[in-house]
Amino acid sequence: MAESSSPLTGQVQDTIRDCLRCHTACMESAVIAKQKQAAHGNVMLDCSELALVTAHMLLRDSPLAGYACQACSSACAHCADVASRIGDTDCANACRACENACTQLVKMVPF
Repeated sequence: MAESSSPLTGQVQDTIRDCLRCHTACMESAVIAKQKQAAHGNVMLDCSELALVTAHMLLRDSPLAGYACQACSSACAHCADVASRIGDTDCANACRACENACTQLVKMVPF
C-alpha cells in the first residue's frame, strides 16, 4: 500500500497488526492444545490461519478482503469464547481485538 496519512490507511494497518497478533496467539494456543490432544485446538488453529489470510489479503489490497474480514471477525468471536472458557486470556484478548478491528474496518470500507 502507498503511504498516506488518511485514517483509512491507519485503520487498515491497525487491522493487519491485530490479525497478525491474533494469528500468533492462536497458533501458540493451538500447539499447546494439540500437544494435550484437546479438541479446542482445531478452533484455535482455524482462527490463526484465517487471521493470517486476512492480513495477507489486506496487505495486497485484495478486492475480497472485506469477505475475509467478515469471516475473520466471526471466527475470532467464536475462538475468543472458547479461549475464555478454558482460561486462555492471551488468546481470548487477541481474538477480541482482531474481531473488533475487522468489524470496524468492514463498516468503514465499502468492500
